[in-house]
Amino acid sequence: MDEPAPDWWRTWVGPAYLSLSADHLAERTPIEVDRLEVLLALRPPARILDLACGQGRHGIELARRGYQVTGVDLSTYLLDVAAARARAAKVRMRFVHGDMREPIRGGRFDAALSLFTSFGYFVDEADDRKVLRSVASMLGPEGRLLLEVLNGERERDNFEPRQWFSVGTTAVMEERQLDQSGRRLVVQRTVSTPNARQTDVHAIRIYSGTEVDAALHAAGFADVRLYGDWNGEPLSPNSLRVLAVGTMSA
Repeated sequence: MDEPAPDWWRTWVGPAYLSLSADHLAERTPIEVDRLEVLLALRPPARILDLACGQGRHGIELARRGYQVTGVDLSTYLLDVAAARARAAKVRMRFVHGDMREPIRGGRFDAALSLFTSFGYFVDEADDRKVLRSVASMLGPEGRLLLEVLNGERERDNFEPRQWFSVGTTAVMEERQLDQSGRRLVVQRTVSTPNARQTDVHAIRIYSGTEVDAALHAAGFADVRLYGDWNGEPLSPNSLRVLAVGTMSA
């Protein structure tokens, strides 16, 4: 399997990426926002940073509920999509073109979100740590971060080199490779529709709950709580995802 370019994440997202799961994600969004309000103890008009906001699905729903939301992403394509959707929803939301490793100038927030495994993209693990330090620097006292990633422990224990699934008339096949450390997952994905076929390669560093806990504490979060699902159930080795809530000191 070919290695992806070190900065594969700059160009990976596009119309095909959105069309693959747009309907399914739209159905999930209000439920997830209900739950993140509980997990983060949020109330409007709190200031929220949506990191790697993508199409803006969480940020727009939060803005609809009265929050002050800033969405940051490196993809100008996704930012344009998000801005258009915010206008269609008649909500106000600030969008910033930026790198998640760098703080927003003058940005200060009550809470931050890093959702849908938008963490672990970089070749150098030090860049992951830089992301967390950047977020911590923008949070006020008792500010909270909700970080959602794949459960690395489950991925390692149940690793499958091939996976297939379908979305409507679209078929998706993944060839997957896990490095010797068990932490870097490389995926070659082929998406086939009745009229086209597209293959791309991406890579992501996977984190167990223990590793997420250590990374958040190292970045300056005073308290970290780990969950295995949006409903707040405890994290277990079989949890599909890790949802971590890190809280800054008072």
